[in-house]
Amino acid sequence: MAEGYNTQGRTRILEYLKENSDRTVDVNDIRLAVGGDLNITTIYRYLDKLTSDGTVMKYVAENGTRAVYQFVEEARHCEDHLHMQCTKCGAIIHLDCSFMDEFAEHVLREHGFRIQCRNSIIYGLCEKCSGQNCEKK
Repeated sequence: MAEGYNTQGRTRILEYLKENSDRTVDVNDIRLAVGGDLNITTIYRYLDKLTSDGTVMKYVAENGTRAVYQFVEEARHCEDHLHMQCTKCGAIIHLDCSFMDEFAEHVLREHGFRIQCRNSIIYGLCEKCSGQNCEKK
């Protein structure tokens, strides 16, 4: 967890990230949820610190023009597996099954490419959104 002084703003940011750990959020989501009194630069700096210490994962989306963040539970070992994100509701699904080792070995052996799971994401539709009854969070 991020060290250093802990302010009320940092506490609100971290609580929001934990409450929304099932999906990614962007800086505007955070700013709106925790209150407009926090400077956007302060939010970015704290997210950079949380990313550096592994408390959150940062995903760069939309051709590098937008970053989204997700709180990481320590037991998840997110650096060892890929993630899938629903393009409709934003839900994150951890692809943390035994298949990952076999897949990574295949890609390395057959394609000469070593997969970096940390911050990697596959986009698509979750089971719920594959139907018509999805509401955006």
